[in-house]
Amino acid sequence: MTRFWCVHIPRIASAYYIFAVIIAMLLYPGGNHIELDQVGYSFHKNFLSELGFHKTMSGDLNFFSSFFWNTAMYMLLLQGIAFLFIPSLFRVNRYSFIFACLGTLFMFPACVFFVGVALTPGDIYFDAHLFTTTMAFNLYSVAILFYVLAFLFSPLSNYYASGGVLLFIAVGVYAYYLGDFQPIDAINDRVRFLETYTMDFLIFNVVLQKVMIILMITTIIMFTFGLDKLIGKKNAND
Repeated sequence: MTRFWCVHIPRIASAYYIFAVIIAMLLYPGGNHIELDQVGYSFHKNFLSELGFHKTMSGDLNFFSSFFWNTAMYMLLLQGIAFLFIPSLFRVNRYSFIFACLGTLFMFPACVFFVGVALTPGDIYFDAHLFTTTMAFNLYSVAILFYVLAFLFSPLSNYYASGGVLLFIAVGVYAYYLGDFQPIDAINDRVRFLETYTMDFLIFNVVLQKVMIILMITTIIMFTFGLDKLIGKKNAND
């Protein structure tokens, strides 16, 4: 049961997230924040959260794409539950255990806020969507930081924490370049949005967002291999 929750569930949640997002991209009708007539989904021009819009920027209904996107976000709640079981694996070192507990303290609400992202599509609830997205990313990043520390203090190789280190480099770059970024509702305040932001800026945001998501998934998967090692050590000592 421990291996199921601590290893298999995070992997299943990550795999399903990737699968569902790819399907959602294929089913996305079209349009981005600047080019309303774009056909289909563009990997470098559309934010991931646009997959959850009720209507796309082109004005098309987005039922099928949003369905798969929403199920991907709901699946992250299972990942949050899995992290409730994970701190017990780090009892081999007091500091590792403390950092793991702190990581879970932030990871579980982060996953709840990711569900909130699905429940607040940005084309309808712009402010609420912005709040849930920001909280989810911030809490998730802090959780990863604490788990990186937990792995560093554990008897395992630092290899399992390397994904988290790369993630924080990306987060630092993102925070630096977007320090003065002021979110503007591209639907209800379109004129100001087009006056403020260029396609190059949009592409930079979209690509960096996807880089961080890829690193988040990679980090979780790398964690599961380390957790599997901890379970093996624990079983060998029992």
